[in-house]
Amino acid sequence: MKIKEQMKKVQETFGGSFDVKTREFRIAGKHEAVAFFVDTIAGGQRISLEVLMPLIKLQPKEIPKTKLLEYATKTLVNTCEFILKDTFEEAVTELLMGKCVIVLDDVKQYVVCDTTVMPARGIAEPPTASVVKGPREGFVENLVVNIGLLRKRLKTPDLTFVNNPVGTQSKTNVTVMYIKSIADDSVVEKVIEKIKAINRDGIIDSYYIMQYLENDGFNIFRQVGAEEKPDIIASKLLEGRVAIIVDGSPVVLTVPYILLEDFQAADDYYNNNVVVTLRRFVRLFGAVVAIVLPGLYVAMMLYHYQITPLSALVIITNSLENTPFTPLVEMIFILILFEILYESSLRMPRHLGGAVGLVAALVLGGTAVDAGLVSAPAILIVALSSITTFIVPNLAPQISLLRLFYVLIGGMLGLYGIVLVTVLLVAYLAGLDSFETPFLAPYAPYVKSDQKDALIMKNIKMQDTRPHSYTTKNKTRAKGGGKQ
Repeated sequence: MKIKEQMKKVQETFGGSFDVKTREFRIAGKHEAVAFFVDTIAGGQRISLEVLMPLIKLQPKEIPKTKLLEYATKTLVNTCEFILKDTFEEAVTELLMGKCVIVLDDVKQYVVCDTTVMPARGIAEPPTASVVKGPREGFVENLVVNIGLLRKRLKTPDLTFVNNPVGTQSKTNVTVMYIKSIADDSVVEKVIEKIKAINRDGIIDSYYIMQYLENDGFNIFRQVGAEEKPDIIASKLLEGRVAIIVDGSPVVLTVPYILLEDFQAADDYYNNNVVVTLRRFVRLFGAVVAIVLPGLYVAMMLYHYQITPLSALVIITNSLENTPFTPLVEMIFILILFEILYESSLRMPRHLGGAVGLVAALVLGGTAVDAGLVSAPAILIVALSSITTFIVPNLAPQISLLRLFYVLIGGMLGLYGIVLVTVLLVAYLAGLDSFETPFLAPYAPYVKSDQKDALIMKNIKMQDTRPHSYTTKNKTRAKGGGKQ
């Protein structure tokens, strides 16, 4: 292929983008060639030292054009990897991944050299998964770095990767990772099929992929795990799960997923199992309180005040005497007010958000009570519910939605409505599954062997088998443990 024609074709394809560079040179001072690279994602210094210099400094000698490609590739001694592409479209795809494409005069194939230097932030502790004990490393927005963090922890040739570019415009690399001697082949195949079936213009983050992996239909709860710490993902891979890493996202997805995972913290396995068991029950109790407490308060004030202790009833009645709203309207008003405060503190600059949120809560809450718009017990109930919401941060959006629904049901049907909705909610959760794994496992259905690491956590020496709630090739985790 002619050099001038290729240069014109590249310019037309990229519309004269300033970061698409071309470098004409001669191999051994004789044969014309040109290198194309995107300066913003390819390392210019690497291209100069590893690609151009070895080719330009070839000793002048007679090199037949029929062997030019062989001579050129064999002299790329400083490049870790190079591949050959047959079509211009394939070469452009590699170019946009940060690689250098070399076109040799009258040679049909394109030489692609790996010179990628992607911009990325440093490895740090994730803001959403801070721990007191345990590793501080978190995933970053670079696929290669994230894979390296997992390779460091799982030094086994069974750790397998399947990569698929997704998105007609973004060409985002989505990598499926699993341990082939442990993970179930059918789950791996289903994940790969769903990823290959994605047909949209771009994938920006792993949460795009999450929605394609979930079951179709009305879903309140997510059915795919999402973590930002490599030690957690490594442990899930060892349990037989499949991980999905999306280039450009610090969040790694895992399937199958069960609800119990959200009540297990990152540092549970680095603490005493008795202490961890207590903490898990506290998390469960906190989630129940966050969902049910406001609705229960409204139901008792409207329909069941006779079961309220007399001393507490007197205090609440006195506080409600001058408020213009009914308990139901009052509770909805306060819940909406707290949601507004939460969103404003979340979206504000970090150095202002905490202070502004605290001042707003104190000023608005105190002023509203003093003005007689709302009662102090209602403010206390919503504040307690809001605090306990974030004891299980991954479920915070679902808890907020259910809390409002419980308030409405409690205001309309009282305790009977709350009990009915609770039964329906449990039935709904029991009907969900993630890649044929029951959502409420190991409690519905009850799996006795998995109770070693459920709400009650036993000593890690006793956790000698992998979970039976979902299918794996090998159930044995420790010698002398469970049968395969």
